[in-house]
Amino acid sequence: MLNAFLALVVFSFQRQRQVRQMAWVAGGLLGLLTGTVAVMTHGPSGWGFENRYSMRYGTEVRNIPALVDLVQMTPNTSEGSALTMMIYAPFRAVLADPKFLDDWAFLNFSRWVVFTMHLGFVMPLFTLAYGSAGMGAERESRTLIWLLTRPLPRWAIYLAKFLGGLPWCLAASGGGFVVLCLAGGSLGLRALVTYWPAVVAGTVGFAALFHLLGAVFRRPAVVGLVYVFFFEMLVANLPGSLKQLSLNYYTRSLLYNEATAALTVVSPESLDVYAPASGLVAWATILTAAVVFTVLGMWLFTRQEPQDET
Repeated sequence: MLNAFLALVVFSFQRQRQVRQMAWVAGGLLGLLTGTVAVMTHGPSGWGFENRYSMRYGTEVRNIPALVDLVQMTPNTSEGSALTMMIYAPFRAVLADPKFLDDWAFLNFSRWVVFTMHLGFVMPLFTLAYGSAGMGAERESRTLIWLLTRPLPRWAIYLAKFLGGLPWCLAASGGGFVVLCLAGGSLGLRALVTYWPAVVAGTVGFAALFHLLGAVFRRPAVVGLVYVFFFEMLVANLPGSLKQLSLNYYTRSLLYNEATAALTVVSPESLDVYAPASGLVAWATILTAAVVFTVLGMWLFTRQEPQDET
């Protein structure tokens, strides 16, 4: 039985080489996002605070006096000049602090590339493409009934299909993260070192969920897209306890905790994570969810009467 199980794992891994339409869509989106990150990184504005442009004054932030409106109210006297210098001093001191500038640029890169681009689009789309294909591909090719004739219990077939597809989910999601980070230059390399454990944990959780959807629903890609872009996007950003039902929330919490540890001067509050869970709670919840989804899928797949697509 063990040999048959391992053979099915290998077969499932090899079968995932056939790139599905959803993977092509995710790959195209990844290419577009990577180009955007590269343009931002090597463009005139960049990710740094000192290169931000003001729509009001049409110049760089480093050349804008702090609290301009307040300064314009000061009298044109020696006392007014002293007050102006006192107001300018903290702003100029901040712009002269390389640690603040580095942290601010890293925080800005994290907010747009890691939290928005990768966690919001790349990770769920790639994971959905390969996670739901474990059973979905068997239905589409009408080989599911043949698969059930193998000398394995149904729960073992479900588990083997999951283990065979998980490396592809990790490679696709993690590879997309690496590509985005490489396009970000030195900031991207810093983000890669900081966030890769959270990316791996989130990918495993989503892979277990989408594999379950692939076994339960006849159109898992559609159900997965609705789940990702309606439930996860909405619930994970809501205050209150409802967000605790979202995998996205716990993955965001892991990323937020990693950002907190990586930043020394700037606060990560602008990452928009409402009451993030602690690192231990987030890790335990994601891994527990992955186990629960897998066990639930094994149980449901054993009890239901699977049918091939017609």
